[in-house]
Amino acid sequence: MENNYGGKGLYQDGVFYFTNPGLYKMQNREGAETKDFTALWNNKEYLFKEKNTVALVIAGEPPENIQHIRKLFAKKYAQGWFHQSKKYKDLVKQGKNLPATYNEDTELGEVIQACLTPLSKGQIMVREMPKDSEENYIGTKAIRPGQDLNQVFKDYEPPTLGQM
Repeated sequence: MENNYGGKGLYQDGVFYFTNPGLYKMQNREGAETKDFTALWNNKEYLFKEKNTVALVIAGEPPENIQHIRKLFAKKYAQGWFHQSKKYKDLVKQGKNLPATYNEDTELGEVIQACLTPLSKGQIMVREMPKDSEENYIGTKAIRPGQDLNQVFKDYEPPTLGQM
């Protein structure tokens, strides 16, 4: 859908949309095969139902970032789809099981565009993901300019090699 901003995916309501064209099969959290697409952004999981277009509204993100994010989601979707294709499997066979090289523009372009072209509108589902514990980052500290590193790390015991 074209508009006065010169791009597809921006309706007259000023909101960017993302489309799941339903081409890519993935597994959900329970391990069941589904054509619903999930993507992570800022520790939140976005679920896009199969063959649906949803408004991509992300709190705290300006429209330029949302445009970039939806293109990243579209590329991730297209890569997943391509890695399941017969063409990709043939490329891997030809390379004797080495990772296949391919031109992303020609191989992924059509599917990326399908993710940015509207279908019927639907609802997006967003789920807050658990945050990592600070204890997973032993030995990392924020340092201000000019701060004495010996003072900051005076109580730090380096872990034994191979252990955390």
